[in-house]
Amino acid sequence: MTHVPHHLVTGATGFVGGALVLELLARTDAEIHCVVRPREDLSADDRLRTALATAAASYGITDLDEAIATRCHAVAGDLTAEACGVDAAALPEVEQVWHVAASLAYEEHRREEILRDNLGGTQHVLELARALKSPTFNYVSTAYVAGDRTGFIPAERVGEGVVSNNAYEHSKIQAERAVYAAGFERTRIFRPSIVIGHSRTFAATSFTGLYGFVKGLQKARSEVRATLGDMLVFRPLRLRATEDALVNFIPVDLVVSAAVGVALADGPTDVYHLANTEQPTVGDTLAELCDQLAIKHPQYVDSTDEFTLIDERVDERVEFYRSYVNGTKDFDVANVQKLLGDDVLGHALPRERLAEFIGWYLEHHRARKGKNA
Repeated sequence: MTHVPHHLVTGATGFVGGALVLELLARTDAEIHCVVRPREDLSADDRLRTALATAAASYGITDLDEAIATRCHAVAGDLTAEACGVDAAALPEVEQVWHVAASLAYEEHRREEILRDNLGGTQHVLELARALKSPTFNYVSTAYVAGDRTGFIPAERVGEGVVSNNAYEHSKIQAERAVYAAGFERTRIFRPSIVIGHSRTFAATSFTGLYGFVKGLQKARSEVRATLGDMLVFRPLRLRATEDALVNFIPVDLVVSAAVGVALADGPTDVYHLANTEQPTVGDTLAELCDQLAIKHPQYVDSTDEFTLIDERVDERVEFYRSYVNGTKDFDVANVQKLLGDDVLGHALPRERLAEFIGWYLEHHRARKGKNA
């Protein structure tokens, strides 16, 4: 009788987690158990199936309907509860746990809540993984546990001297340490850079990172237009950013393809950066964004000395993203390439390609606004 492996995934209703489940379904014969928090109006099972169907349709995946229906199993749970509120005895033993769920909030006044979700939630998933006797724990962190460091960022555990830029990065650093301390037979830390839409369809199902920056500029433009008309068409914003710095965007399908590829290649306990080996400049990215928003290209500055009230407002809206647009981080991906090949994490993003990702988001945003009007 053929042995069927079982995997447990958190965050399956989210952007990276949903894409990961689809990748596991496509490339393995595993049964996938997904911890999903029910809502008052939606069961865990309904939430899971709706999220996966939306993701599959968005990415042009048409051959996984049966697998989603038969090999995905919703497990009602809550990451804020001990062992996620899940009765481990009701589940089979699992070969691998994939902990993807996380709060993407970053504001200092929410630090306690962020730590509860990202550190406390990870500790609860670790409890559940032990109860399920999983030998392998895969934790999806972020490449930006690098904090304020720039230049070459080795794929290694976070040192004690790292200075984080915000509460989100701090919480992920603490969660990584908790994962390593748990002592599983195999522990993989996956660190994606800034995840963007699918490389073929440009679609995304969550809108942080690049899209959060776009949203911040959009809101600022709307506010200025309401009081000062089209001033931003003629006067450049001052932005605290480094024009020639490189910024690391990676399509979601490359992230999950590499993560599952490492698992299938029996990758050992290690840190794995899932970052693009072909990075655009901040200048090209913001020039394309400004063109699509029909505003003047920004003036790059390193202080707020000459900021107007409008510059200050925009600066506040993009505060979280400032560390991503100041100074190049060169993430070491050698261990992923050694397992999977040199081109596995390369996706060129010249301006015309960036235009397609940004254009997809702006069109999606307009369509949603139209529906809600």
